[in-house]
Amino acid sequence: MESYYYHIIFQEVKMKKLKLKKRYIVLSLIAALTIVYFGLRYYIRPDWFDSKYIYHKVYQYKVSTIKPQKKIIKEINIEIIHDRKEQKPTEGQWQESTRTDLVGLNGLPILHVTFTDKSKADIPIETGIIGPAFSQTNVDRKLYQKLSYRFPKLQLLGETHRDVLSTLLMLYQGDTLFQIPEESTVIQFQVKNPKNGKLQTYYQYGSDPDFDYFRPVFFLQTKSSSSKEKQEFFDDYHPSTQKNYWDRSLDFSYDNLSVSQNSHFYKLFYSDRFSNLPLGVSPTGNTFKTTITDTYILPDENRNSEGVRVASQSKTYTDKNEYTTEILSKNVN
Repeated sequence: MESYYYHIIFQEVKMKKLKLKKRYIVLSLIAALTIVYFGLRYYIRPDWFDSKYIYHKVYQYKVSTIKPQKKIIKEINIEIIHDRKEQKPTEGQWQESTRTDLVGLNGLPILHVTFTDKSKADIPIETGIIGPAFSQTNVDRKLYQKLSYRFPKLQLLGETHRDVLSTLLMLYQGDTLFQIPEESTVIQFQVKNPKNGKLQTYYQYGSDPDFDYFRPVFFLQTKSSSSKEKQEFFDDYHPSTQKNYWDRSLDFSYDNLSVSQNSHFYKLFYSDRFSNLPLGVSPTGNTFKTTITDTYILPDENRNSEGVRVASQSKTYTDKNEYTTEILSKNVN
């Protein structure tokens, strides 16, 4: 009888252990499936769980703090763009060409500058919070008045700051251009072009990215956009041309990193250029020598899709009185 009683107890203990083992197996299976799910969902194949975006693998992802640079001007060429409504003068020697760098500038004048380190920059003469442009916190009335003292014969009409061009027309060789970033961080990364498999490098300026719990970073495009629209982003990549960025303000395929940032700029740059950030001017120069290029956009009956037909003529000034009469009196006053 006693042995039977112990046998019953043994069987009950055995059954409890078996139930605990089964429960452990079930919980382990649930945990394993959860790990697999989160691994696939956030680390390996997030595109399987997202009906909105296509995920491109990101290579060489790097977050850096922006360190503002400065450069000293060696040569100045300010190009004034005249639209088709303006009649080109008949006198002088005009050189005709097809320009692709003027598309999208909407007639803005351009500062073509060579620096003492032999690098060059082509900067549209306007202000903005991201380059290529000049900083509105620096190119202002105070700078305008300071530079105007270089040309004593210039008869100013009042003391009101006119525009950015009025200020930059008074640059000297030896003046300093320096970066004035509006945000603190630049993210550098690479993505493969789906068409040719080549890696393309991009630079995104903005605030510090949020902590991502060591999740891999992807480059996202919307599934709803057409294949042509998605590929246009990759095909536009030309880091050696003057237009050094993709404009996401008119972007239908989203084209963004999967990281979270409080803010980032709409321009996604192709190369790390000095002019990517807004620039300020420090009047450190003492030599006047400026080239002015007049460029007239010509009527284009053939509507060349590769660019616009123009006629250009340049003149270099070293005499401030002549420059004041021919250029400043017409553009500053």
